[in-house]
Amino acid sequence: MSLSGALSNAMSGLVANARGTTVISSNIANALNENYGRRDISLSTNATQTSGGVIVANVTRHADPILAYQKRLVLADHSAASAQSDFQATLEQLIGSVDTIGSVAEKLTRFETALLSAASDPSSETRLRNISVAAEAFAGGLRDTSAGIDALRTRADADIANTVDRLNSGLSQLEQLNAQIMTARHLGQDAHGLMDRRDATLDALAEFVPLHVVERDSGKIAVFTAQGRTLLDERAITFGFAPTSTILPHMTVENGLLSGLTINGKPVDIPGNGMLNGGSLEAQFNLRDVSAPQMQKRLDAIARDAIERLGPGGPDTTLGVTDPGIFTDNGLNFDVANETGLAGRITLNAALWVGSSEPWRWRDGLNATAQGDVGQSDLLLRMKAQLNLAAVPGSTVLGSAPRSLVDHLQELSNTAAAQRVGSEEARVATLSRLTELRDAAASDGVNTDQELQKLIELEKSYAANARVVQVVDDMLSELLRI
Repeated sequence: MSLSGALSNAMSGLVANARGTTVISSNIANALNENYGRRDISLSTNATQTSGGVIVANVTRHADPILAYQKRLVLADHSAASAQSDFQATLEQLIGSVDTIGSVAEKLTRFETALLSAASDPSSETRLRNISVAAEAFAGGLRDTSAGIDALRTRADADIANTVDRLNSGLSQLEQLNAQIMTARHLGQDAHGLMDRRDATLDALAEFVPLHVVERDSGKIAVFTAQGRTLLDERAITFGFAPTSTILPHMTVENGLLSGLTINGKPVDIPGNGMLNGGSLEAQFNLRDVSAPQMQKRLDAIARDAIERLGPGGPDTTLGVTDPGIFTDNGLNFDVANETGLAGRITLNAALWVGSSEPWRWRDGLNATAQGDVGQSDLLLRMKAQLNLAAVPGSTVLGSAPRSLVDHLQELSNTAAAQRVGSEEARVATLSRLTELRDAAASDGVNTDQELQKLIELEKSYAANARVVQVVDDMLSELLRI
């Protein structure tokens, strides 16, 4: 072999060593990046040179499409479970239980206690006024819980708007990355960094909607939902949604007061259409339009039960059929056709407010023409008994079995607690599955020990090629001195 051939071979080896070192350094630097695809370098003989030599034939990026698909499905499930878990935890705090200070059930207990205390000494104005304080606190607890549910729906609506913005932005990024990757491959450039960015974007979008990805021969990808709805195929679709600043109980998509989802301007039925099932997008729609309204209906039904128990036909015989009772619908008699949002409107009758000059009406009746015997406690005891009376509720939302008002609140608390426990278990289960898949991906990812061994081998190869260059240089120098 000629000196020039030997020098050419050594130089090609140095170039290959440098490229290999770059690849290994990139692997080690991204060992903890789950969206990074491990690179391997492949070498081959340089057939264009008569003296041989080595060239970098290919840099391979390792990625398991099946594992990536499974991970993205679980990402969607975990995101949905987390949204549901957060919602149920907040809802349970709003409702509380009889043991929770400040809960509706605890305030009802205080109302009952105030009635018993006043019945033991009905002549005491202080004890009668304490009933007003406790009754208004109970009504206020219902209003506060209703407002909390409204806030949860409003938050879900804002989360939907944010998700839609991120979906549109992410799909647009994927469209651009597709074009950049195809161009890089056409020009023979390294597109692996762009592929890493594309995978990271896909994983981020998978939290909102479960994704199925198909890679084309050109290097582009097409993106579908797990149920087959096209999100990106050459061109990205556009999601549409108009957020609502404040949501009230009567507001729904059906009556046009809340925005639904659109794709390229066409309405999409979510939740329920089957094409966007899974992920936090569907979960937030479900929270806003199904879960929260269902709990609101139960709360409204409980407010109705409280109003009807202590209204006309109840223990206070001074009330006429159309007269407002102890509790009112914003000061008016309750209309059965207007149950929606009642928990947010329930108030204590103005005649019984704490500042009223006639607290004796608790003892003698709301429409009593004058005070009666100050030692009379019958009405107070009947009101207390009415709260614990097992009666068929007026609202079908509470079922048809006879229950007391206390039972209805206890069942509401138990339901909220059970749903919170169930949603948390679902969140933990999906997190465990996601961790397993991430560990599986990591096992085929960057092994720093192996990469360091490869680096040592490259250092030895580099030293050998450098030695050849040095020898050739010495030989050429010797020849020049002759």
